Amino acid sequence: MSSSVVPNMETGIHPHRCSFCDSVNMSMIMDFGRVALAGAFLKPNLFKEELKYQQRLYFCHSCLAVQIVDKIPAEVLFTNYFYFSSSIKTLCAHFFDYAAEVTSRFLNPGSATVLEFGCNDGVLLRPLADLGIRSVIGVDPAANVLATINDPRITVVNDYFTESTANNIVSVHGKIDLIMANNVYAHIPDIQGTTRAISLALDDEGVFICEVHYLGSVINDMQYDMIYHEHLYYYSLLSAMRHFKRYDMVVFDVKLVPIHAGSIRLYVCKNGSKHSHSASDSVYALESDELARGFDNFDSFTLFANDVALAKANLMSLLERLRSEGKSIAGYGASGRANTIIQYCGIGPEHLDFIIDDAPFKIGYFTPGSHFPIRASSVLAESDAPDYVLIFAWSFFDEIVSKHQLYLANGGSFIIPLPQVSIFNSPN
Repeated sequence: MSSSVVPNMETGIHPHRCSFCDSVNMSMIMDFGRVALAGAFLKPNLFKEELKYQQRLYFCHSCLAVQIVDKIPAEVLFTNYFYFSSSIKTLCAHFFDYAAEVTSRFLNPGSATVLEFGCNDGVLLRPLADLGIRSVIGVDPAANVLATINDPRITVVNDYFTESTANNIVSVHGKIDLIMANNVYAHIPDIQGTTRAISLALDDEGVFICEVHYLGSVINDMQYDMIYHEHLYYYSLLSAMRHFKRYDMVVFDVKLVPIHAGSIRLYVCKNGSKHSHSASDSVYALESDELARGFDNFDSFTLFANDVALAKANLMSLLERLRSEGKSIAGYGASGRANTIIQYCGIGPEHLDFIIDDAPFKIGYFTPGSHFPIRASSVLAESDAPDYVLIFAWSFFDEIVSKHQLYLANGGSFIIPLPQVSIFNSPN
């Protein structure tokens, strides 16, 4: 038995239980130490009040789920949220295509009811409404983000998607034909309660689709930057199939998509529905691939942790060398991913001068934990532009390059931290 599952000798209680299956048969993959919340951007007057929290990544031997065991109350993470999907062109294009696919495949628009929880600023809801979906419902706890939707075709519910919320919605709108959750199904402390809410609200012939960052991408590309408190879970198909089976649901199709540097889209239905009678070939193929790669084996994740430590060492060696040569360096992308790299690697003012971001509402704030000032990307067109820019938002690298070719033409260089540390200094 791993030492991580030994009971507390004073209380007799195991320290961690799996969020999916309640097992205590868990082992630690990585310990990030005590870190500030990755999305908690702040002003200088709050520096002294800033809190830091333990962050540890575990593997459940019983159901194969990979998860953060240190949960932060959702109201702390999401009540005043700083992520607006519509500010990213790549995401807008992605959700436009996504809406077209699910509508043509699963819906009769004139009579369909679609619900997305964790809908953010309506980046998917608007194209669904444009396609003539009869009832479009968005559920999100972040009031400041939800308020930006302002579209009469969309019904908004400022709340978490709980069983109570599901009951209230069903009482008004009836059972839902399609429930969607994009980049949110990994964020929910009570994942069992939310899955019960999905089952409760979903029509017997309905479909639940969730898109989350894929564990395989995390492992392949050493994407430790995706690991922070907001992202509690890192799904493999193997763990997802086990989870939904406990709620009499089945994954009938799966698709790997490139968004966010590698996501998995899971198509789920109730047992006995027309979709449940045969899983797609993609399901069988990915299940076999994950077993071959050892996603059911803790040793695979130990190797991952060792690779991450090496990636950290390589990045810090480069930053320290460039600084010793007198180079100025800024970061690009004030995101949760950036803050994980910064805090895990120990990047401080001796390595970076400031962070650049394209979202206007972040300008003037400072990064959590490290307290780097956030500036507009227009700084790259100025005469004192930094010599190097560390691209924390590396999954949107092509979009960033297309925006800032003048910076590159003037001699600027980009540092790419993952999957391997490299320098890019020419659009050609």
